[in-house]
Amino acid sequence: MEQTKVLLVDDDIDLGNLISMILTADGYRVHYQNSLAGIEGIIREFKPSIAVLDVEVGEDDGIEKAKEMIQTHPSLPILFISSHTDMDSIRRGIGSGGVHYFRKPFDIQELKIYIDRFTHPEREKETFAGIGCYSLNLNTRELLYRHNLVKQLSPLEYNVLLLLLQNKNEVVSNETLSEKIWNKTYPETEASINNLISKLRKLFEIDHDIEVQNIKSIGYRLNIKQSD
Repeated sequence: MEQTKVLLVDDDIDLGNLISMILTADGYRVHYQNSLAGIEGIIREFKPSIAVLDVEVGEDDGIEKAKEMIQTHPSLPILFISSHTDMDSIRRGIGSGGVHYFRKPFDIQELKIYIDRFTHPEREKETFAGIGCYSLNLNTRELLYRHNLVKQLSPLEYNVLLLLLQNKNEVVSNETLSEKIWNKTYPETEASINNLISKLRKLFEIDHDIEVQNIKSIGYRLNIKQSD
């Protein structure tokens, strides 16, 4: 598979170097610079798969520069990163044609999700399981709500959720949860199960069509209401 090439522009050199180091370690090819100088020539030579731009680069406006870039390179996805968290800045960024706007500080793992989404959309179909308006990355354990990262699940949280999802709208007994997740007998794991279910419920509280239902003294059921 062709290597993903990321053009990164941020005048915060420490942050830029950190992002570059992490992305490079994960197999991305990164061109990083701390100014917008010569950006057109760099795009022509480097041929990036995606651009990650700071909104304010020194005295330059990254959003205005993005408008020019999109006019000459309409197929280049642009992600914005910024300490400007007001809605006007976000509206300007998305209105200019940017595909997403990250508020600093942000999770670099979340940035990677969006880089992959907009450079390799076919991966999303292969690795994501839908849960109402949520999706679960089966490779990274990331739970997303409308493509926005909610949380990278712990292995236990992931395994419990996956078991419930594989049996959605059906009861998974306490004994099954205990044996398959903890390799122990119930009620030895009762407190652990209750704690994890409580955490999962909080993660899904945005979508009222999703319910982790307690079937008293029996187990739990993941109810997902079908859209009309």
